[in-house]
Amino acid sequence: MRVVHKFGGTSVGSADRITATAKLIQRTAPSEETIVVASAMSGVTNQLVEACRLASSGNCDEALSIVRSIVAEHREAASRLGTSVVVIDECVTLLDKVETLVRAAAVIGWVDERSSDWIQCVGEKLSVRLLADRLRSTGTPAIAIDADTFLDTDSNFGAATPLQGLYERGVRNALEPALAEGLVLVVTGFCGRAGDGSTTTLGRGGSDYSATLLGAALNADSVLIWTDVSGVYTADPRVESGARVVPQLNYREAGELAYYGAKVLHPRTLKPVAGVGIPVEIRNSFEPEDPGTLIDRGITPGSHPVKAISAIRSHSLVSIEGTGMAGVPGVAARLFGALAAADISVTMISQSSAESSICVAVPASDANAAEMAIRREFRLDIAHGDVEDVRRVPSVGLIAAVGLGMANVPGISGRVTSTLGKAGFNVLAIAQGSSELNITFAVSDSDVDESVRALHAEFGLHQVDTGDAEADAFDIILLGWGNIARELAELVSRRNPEIERRFGVRGRVVLISDRSGFLLRPSGIPLMELKDAVTQKAAGNSVSSLPGSLRGSLSDAVDAARSYRLVRPVLVDLTDGSGSEALFEKAFDAKWDVVTANKKPLASAPEAYDALLASAARAGRTLRAEATVGAGLPVVDTLDMLLVTGDSLVRADGCLSGTLAFVLGQVEAGEKFSDAVREAHRRGYTEPDPYADLSGADVARKSIIISRIAEFSVPLERVEVEGLVPPELEGLPLETFFEKLTELDDTVAERARSARAAGKVLRYVGQVLSDRIQVGPLEVPIESPLGRLAGTDNMIVFHSDRYSNTPLVVQGPGAGVDVTAMGVLGDIVRIVAERS
Repeated sequence: MRVVHKFGGTSVGSADRITATAKLIQRTAPSEETIVVASAMSGVTNQLVEACRLASSGNCDEALSIVRSIVAEHREAASRLGTSVVVIDECVTLLDKVETLVRAAAVIGWVDERSSDWIQCVGEKLSVRLLADRLRSTGTPAIAIDADTFLDTDSNFGAATPLQGLYERGVRNALEPALAEGLVLVVTGFCGRAGDGSTTTLGRGGSDYSATLLGAALNADSVLIWTDVSGVYTADPRVESGARVVPQLNYREAGELAYYGAKVLHPRTLKPVAGVGIPVEIRNSFEPEDPGTLIDRGITPGSHPVKAISAIRSHSLVSIEGTGMAGVPGVAARLFGALAAADISVTMISQSSAESSICVAVPASDANAAEMAIRREFRLDIAHGDVEDVRRVPSVGLIAAVGLGMANVPGISGRVTSTLGKAGFNVLAIAQGSSELNITFAVSDSDVDESVRALHAEFGLHQVDTGDAEADAFDIILLGWGNIARELAELVSRRNPEIERRFGVRGRVVLISDRSGFLLRPSGIPLMELKDAVTQKAAGNSVSSLPGSLRGSLSDAVDAARSYRLVRPVLVDLTDGSGSEALFEKAFDAKWDVVTANKKPLASAPEAYDALLASAARAGRTLRAEATVGAGLPVVDTLDMLLVTGDSLVRADGCLSGTLAFVLGQVEAGEKFSDAVREAHRRGYTEPDPYADLSGADVARKSIIISRIAEFSVPLERVEVEGLVPPELEGLPLETFFEKLTELDDTVAERARSARAAGKVLRYVGQVLSDRIQVGPLEVPIESPLGRLAGTDNMIVFHSDRYSNTPLVVQGPGAGVDVTAMGVLGDIVRIVAERS
């Protein structure tokens, strides 16, 4: 392996950092041919530039003070490193020459460009000598090499360009022999040599460029750029706290991000290696175990089309407008020719389809010159009225949404503009290339940060990209792993072919959880693993005992899933506890939809219920809860249909518990009340604690939900509940509970006989009216719909304006794992149909 390592200023910024960098190099040096490109110690190049400026303006003492501080900084580092005398003497010689040149500049009042570039390169020359000596002193053969002895460039001092076809030969001639000797080469970044042998600089960020130039010339296997951040982020982490490292970028994506302000890379860095396919890794020398960002030819669109958001500030828009421009050839050429003649670089171009307006973005420092150059070029056109105006908009920022995954994906520009519109920001101009790699738009400079944050959230860039671009999926996050949840998981698997046929998507369970912990697979839990989880839970084992699971609460499970970029995520609550409201809020905040069979969140305090609906509305998400009322029966859907078509509910009477319907049916047939409850529990009709059913709390919650869907404002104090058992039985051990039930056998039997004597039957009914809710055992006529109810069926009877003479009756199985799972899946599929 032949590898080029580049270390930035912070990586060699002190004796401690040089020591750490040497250790990092020594980890891999024995197994590879190693070339190290080093920057100056952090801040030194800026200090040298300032010293030149001060000297040129006659402030010799201040300039020399800066040079002496650089001397002191390097002497201290050398002392702590135990640098050899020979190397210290080399460093002293370099710094003495800097002092001589600074004094001369102060005398003549200017620094020539050759001397300026030489002075600016001294920081690199000092750091490579200290680093190479440190490597040698700890057992690694290394030499320091100055790039201005072999890297051939043009004579554009301050921003030199390597001479293609020439510099490669110089690099190979200078470095190949030393590599053959097994030496680690520590080379100055940022530096080159002009044709006359003068030192040149490659411009700011030039050390990264040096590394890729050497990598390309030496046909390296890879280039590692070590810096003080862990890679290329989805946005500037100083602006967006949720920014994440992007694991992989294509050369083109990385180049666009660098051009539009990503500080980790210089725009020219990737040019030498992109053509020959040498991968570049961005790594953190402070956290060397972090995986960083890989930049290569690969294309990984990921689960979302946009990879990252980048921004540059301090720009201006300059536009030329006029109906006389339409259809006239050469206008754009004249515009860009005028700007090029004025040495002004254009950052963005936007043109109207009618060719009557061309807008360019330029750095704010060039805005006045750009306007004047355009006015000069088009002065006759302005005089003749063909060009109506040349306008300038100051204080503009440019934001780029970058990602090869945008290609052929409709609606990206629309999402950008609508997101910014909702946030209250005006898009001043927008540009998109035909390759659909980059959408760039201009906003007011003051709106840049908030715009970046809004788009970062819109495209889910704060979440881990699973690399899964499977658009034909929907992801299910399951809270609870009881009977219904396990049946639902299996039902999704069985019904996937039909769901895919009808809606073009397949369901994936990505998370299962119980009170002990959770199992998360962002790309879907494999079928065999899911089947094993079903088996393990049925055998009495908790989710936290499964391989790869994590211990934690349901809230922890939701947080873990929210950290990933899921596809059409649906949170499914199949728990029976309180506190789900907070989890629903988290789901809505993450742009998830919610399906629940848990009645407690929807039957909680009115203000909590209203807050939940408001949260869903703000997020543009859906909350569906069919299984909270009638398991698999379309109770909620039917009521919604009545209301949305203009009907008004007058009253609803419902037998809403299959458990209680079964128990009272058995009592009516002559069985003892206690035995009927035992049998219902044995068949799995009841909750684990039968008191939850027999107290009437379950039916009360269902009645409250119906009332709220009908928009009845019934306060909780107007909800009357009569249970089949007294409150004293709550919380008793199961066997004790069953024993206590025998004391109620005669009472319940007597109520059933009394009903029969009156030509009626005993049913447990929830009555929902506009001003009250009444829940409890009720004698109803045998010939009535409720009276004819049998087995575990549920029934609800809607009396409405439209159904006043003959009520609307919905009847069917209301208890059982299978029908409840079916009702939940129905809700999920309806949501997915809306999102597909």
